[in-house]
Amino acid sequence: MDMIFSLFRLPGLLPSTALTLIFLFFFFKLRKHKSPMPNLPPGKTGWPIMGETLQFLLLGRKGHPERFISERKNKYSSEIFRTSLFGDNMVFFCGPAANKFLFSNENKLVAAWLPNSFNRLFFSDTSTSIVEKMKPYRDLLLGFLKLDVMKNYIPTMDCIVRRHIETEWEQKGGEVVVHEVVKRYLLELASQLMMGIDYQEQFARCPERLASVMAGIMSVPIDFPGTTFHKAKKDAMFLRKETLVIIKERKAMLEKEENPTVKDLLSYFLLTPDADGKFMSEEDISYKILGLLIAGETASTAITFTIKYLAELPHVYQEVYKEVMEIAKAKEAGELLNWDDITKMRYTWNVVCEAMRLAPPAQIGFKEALTDFTFAGFSIPKGWKV
Repeated sequence: MDMIFSLFRLPGLLPSTALTLIFLFFFFKLRKHKSPMPNLPPGKTGWPIMGETLQFLLLGRKGHPERFISERKNKYSSEIFRTSLFGDNMVFFCGPAANKFLFSNENKLVAAWLPNSFNRLFFSDTSTSIVEKMKPYRDLLLGFLKLDVMKNYIPTMDCIVRRHIETEWEQKGGEVVVHEVVKRYLLELASQLMMGIDYQEQFARCPERLASVMAGIMSVPIDFPGTTFHKAKKDAMFLRKETLVIIKERKAMLEKEENPTVKDLLSYFLLTPDADGKFMSEEDISYKILGLLIAGETASTAITFTIKYLAELPHVYQEVYKEVMEIAKAKEAGELLNWDDITKMRYTWNVVCEAMRLAPPAQIGFKEALTDFTFAGFSIPKGWKV
């Protein structure tokens, strides 16, 4: 696609010639996507390359992403329908039976998949699949996310929460836009726990750039000036460069220490080899940290909707308030929360889980068909996304 667009800028090439080449590109792309398998799920794939991506994104921006699914469920099938998003043929599986089928056939019939835009924004090597690249990284990350390790960070998290509420909620007064201030809180928390840095000093402009990268993930990956993906790519590159400076400084500090210890995720990545005894490169670490910062968007959505429901349901709010105040009264002045306190918040945790059930932070998950298979009487070709 980048090559086709660049033809318009070549001297001496008539626009009609360029348009002909674009037509041929779309023609062969469509032939590539055409499946010989009979009885495909009902639905339509929309425009060449673009598919129905614009409809999907526009409904999301209007605050009604679920309408893309509900409208097609009503029109085609309540269990399954096909479309085309982000340049790929795609089948939507809907309902409990479909969820059970997909999850019980993980790595048998389907495997985790993410749009090509994600691959190009978060990985330096785009020649291999995301699943292959993520496995050693996921195994390494699980070592840091052990419960015994995370327990030690609860006082730090409590300290940051207190400071955040004082500066962002109490001092400003008036109306508070919850989602925006919660995103800043999570970035401050992530900056401290992941990299041991002060968010205000080094990542002050981070929210706007992260929002741009987030928008780029859910876009058609056309790297052309003026497109959402092009801006996301530039912002992702800026954030990686900023992160890379921090990584190099930390690596130099750890090399000077006689017995360096793990204090945050960055030091863990620098000091811990994978299963093959290899250490992650500085560039790979920058990509991974950026991916984790983006992943924090789901946490901000969960917190925002929890607060929304607490505001709308005063009887639930009173029960949560009662539970946390009992814990607060048992603490000494200035004493921070610990793991034992967290385990006492049973009702509060149930409220959070119910909020995530009613408003899932991640409303869609992607997989790829590893082989041809059938569901609800329809054929799903190998390579199609679900």
